[in-house]
Amino acid sequence: MTTAVEAWLRRNHFLLRRLHSLSGMIPIGAFLVVHLYTNSLAAWDAHAFDKHVREIHEIPYLPLIELLLIFLPIAFHAAYGVAIAMQGRSNAAQYWWLDNWRYTLQRVTAWIALLFLVLHLLHFRFAHWIGGPEYQATIARGMTPFDLTQWGFVDGTPVAAWLWVTLYSVGLAASVFHFCNGISTFCITWGITVGDRARRRVFAASMLLGAVLLAWGFASLYALTARPKPDLRLPPQPDARPVALSPADGGAS
Repeated sequence: MTTAVEAWLRRNHFLLRRLHSLSGMIPIGAFLVVHLYTNSLAAWDAHAFDKHVREIHEIPYLPLIELLLIFLPIAFHAAYGVAIAMQGRSNAAQYWWLDNWRYTLQRVTAWIALLFLVLHLLHFRFAHWIGGPEYQATIARGMTPFDLTQWGFVDGTPVAAWLWVTLYSVGLAASVFHFCNGISTFCITWGITVGDRARRRVFAASMLLGAVLLAWGFASLYALTARPKPDLRLPPQPDARPVALSPADGGAS
C-alpha cells in the first residue's frame, strides 16, 4: 500500500469505518438474509422457489438496483476490509480470549467469504462471462429457475459434485459467521450495546440468527443437489450443443 493511500485512509478513518460497518449490515447483510431465504424455498417447494425468483427478476430497473445496492457496497466493503486486514494483527493465540478469537475468525472468514462470493457470482450470475449459460436467457428458453440452479450445482460444475458442495458448504458457513459475528461489532461501533451484559445478549442473538441462516442454506443445498432430475437438460445455448444432466455424469447421490 502506497504512502499516499495510507495517509488518505488515516485522514478518513472514522468515516470509512462507519461506512464499512454500515454497508456490512445494510444492504449486504439484508441481501444475504433475503438470498438465503429465497434459496431455502427450494427445500420445501420448487414452484414457490420459481415464483419467488421470477418476482425478484421482474422488479423494475433490477440491474441498476443490483449495481447500486449490492455490487458497489460489496466492492467497497471488500476493498476496505482488505485494507483493514492488512493493517490489523490478531492476538488470539497470545491471550486466548473469546473476543480475540472472534476477531481472528472475522478476518479469516472475510477472506473465505470473498473468494466464495467471486466463485458464486462467476458460476451463476455471471456464468456467461466464462462460457456458461446466461441466467435470464436460459429461463426465457423454457428452463425453470429451480432446474437451472440444480443443473448448476449437479452437472454444470468444473469439479466433482461432492467437492463443489463441500466448497459451497465452507463458503456458506464463513459468510454466515462473518455477517452474524459482524452484527455484534456493528452494535458496539454504533453505540447500540453498552456494557458486557448487552454485548453478550446481542452476540447470543446473532449466533441464533446464524443458526437459522445456516439451516436455510444447507436445506437449499440438499434440495438442489441430493435429488437431481434424471431428464434435466440445459436448453441449447447460442452456437452451443445441448448439455444433458445425469447423476452418472458426476451428480450427487
